Amino acid sequence: MDLDLFFGNKTKADILKYLFFKEDKISARELENKLDQSFPAIKKQIDNLEKAWIVDKNKTWNRWQLEICENIKPLIKKIFIYYIKDFINSLQKQNESFIKWIFLVDFFYDKKDLWVDLVFIYSEVDKVFLDDFKKQISAFLDSYFLDLKIVFMLNTDYEKRLRFADKFVIKLNNYKNFKL
Repeated sequence: MDLDLFFGNKTKADILKYLFFKEDKISARELENKLDQSFPAIKKQIDNLEKAWIVDKNKTWNRWQLEICENIKPLIKKIFIYYIKDFINSLQKQNESFIKWIFLVDFFYDKKDLWVDLVFIYSEVDKVFLDDFKKQISAFLDSYFLDLKIVFMLNTDYEKRLRFADKFVIKLNNYKNFKL
């Protein structure tokens, strides 16, 4: 699934991602700097999003601020969660030779008792290959303006910690339903 195509273009998708994950209220001029897009391109997409009743512009003091409409936020959230999980699932399928499990802790609902958001359990692999894999993940998360805490753990370490009843690994296993 390509979010840029789903929302019509990259600028529109970036505006929604920024509003949802980074700052829930921001001016069009500030978005120009944050998204590294031209003001006319941002303005055009804001106008389109406003016409579609996806965003509202509200005047705060002496400036207009943009925000996602409250009634549409749950739908936008579902779309983003689906796309993030889909991307992570496809990463695992492409790299199933060395990725054993991926735990996506439920960082969208503030119900976690772990200090980590995403855990990759992997088998021994070339360091260069692993570094490239980490860069792919970082680039994807950066495109969503997400600052997630990620852990990479060797499968042998995971199994050893599980045998010794390590608190982190036991808590992590409580998130089985998020194990991808």
